[in-house]
Amino acid sequence: MKKLITLSFFLVAVILFSAVAVTQSSCQKNTTCDATILVVDTTGTSGVQVPVVGATVYLSASGYKGPGQVTGTATTDNNGHAYFSFKLPAIFDIAASKGAMTGKGLLQLNVGGTATTTVIIH
Repeated sequence: MKKLITLSFFLVAVILFSAVAVTQSSCQKNTTCDATILVVDTTGTSGVQVPVVGATVYLSASGYKGPGQVTGTATTDNNGHAYFSFKLPAIFDIAASKGAMTGKGLLQLNVGGTATTTVIIH
């Protein structure tokens, strides 16, 4: 009888430990919000979109004017892409520029995903 009680206690402990482990691992989901922005130029190339290398891309939280405003700045790579990563989802206004060329856009970040968009500058 004592062995049966000990075995029952052990099984209950294993079940409780397993439940806690599953709960802990399900709480640790990927909450990173990534963004890839492609900056292209259509001027001078008969409307063909050409990636812009070295453009400055600036993100600002759309409509948010309070303290701690989330922003980001990046420069496009050799393929015209700028990359961002944030811990929380948000909607961003995009401003891209290179020299006198400028362009604007809008981007919505979702939890655990990568948002992509293209901004045309002219």
